[in-house]
Amino acid sequence: MDDVRTEAAQGRWRWLPWGLLAVAVAVASGGAWLGSRSLQALEARSAQLEHEATESEAHVAQLQTLRQAMERRLRTLERQQQHAEWGSAAAQLQARSAEEQHTRREAALATLGAALKDALAAGDVSLDLEDDALRMEVSERLLFAPASTALSPEGVQLLKQSAGVLQGALADHRVAVEAHTDEVLPPAPGAPASTAWELSAARAVAVVRHLGEREHVAPERLSATGHAAYRPRVPGDSPPHRAQNRRVTLRLSPTPVTPESVAVARTEPPPRPVKRTAKAKAKKVARR
Repeated sequence: MDDVRTEAAQGRWRWLPWGLLAVAVAVASGGAWLGSRSLQALEARSAQLEHEATESEAHVAQLQTLRQAMERRLRTLERQQQHAEWGSAAAQLQARSAEEQHTRREAALATLGAALKDALAAGDVSLDLEDDALRMEVSERLLFAPASTALSPEGVQLLKQSAGVLQGALADHRVAVEAHTDEVLPPAPGAPASTAWELSAARAVAVVRHLGEREHVAPERLSATGHAAYRPRVPGDSPPHRAQNRRVTLRLSPTPVTPESVAVARTEPPPRPVKRTAKAKAKKVARR
């Protein structure tokens, strides 16, 4: 009996290592499975985080684009507001000065008329007051010899007489010099101008250079244009008519309003009420 029990006990002990090995294998397999599931979970979580990070970066980029668009729109609105304010201020300044400039052009017209009365009487000069400019036309025979681009002594004297107005009452006006010829150029051996275009342009430049260099008119106020025979005053169907078309025009017009002038006008004190003062003086004189 004891031998049987001993053999049975020994049999059980022989299977114990295999059981333990099986348990160990099972535990290891379970651990590996759990580790695999944990690794997969971590990889899935990592992929999810990367996806969320990508979406966040895209969202941030969209927000930055939206912010930049809003900043550009804001700058555009600010510029539009500035332009509107400047336009309103410029219109007010121009309207305020238009009447005063017109009055000064009328005075300049009278001054030029007195200084150039002989040339006016001879028909070599004409003066006209336009809506926004003073126009003076001078015949060719007073300024230049036929087909010549050199100013004559009479032309130099006329420009000198006119410079007083250009530098005085109308010192804030532009001076546009326009030279005109006719379609027939007289022969002039050795003359530098060979076509009507060259002749008219060279004459306009000659007048501008004289005004700038000799009469000290600011160059930014001057401009020179040659129109050749394409802006005639009268049809060029006779020698007297062609002579009328050969002329030089000086157009004196106000300088355009600029942001700088508007800024200066805003800082200047308002003008004194001249008319009221004059009326008050008149009342005092009447009382006396």
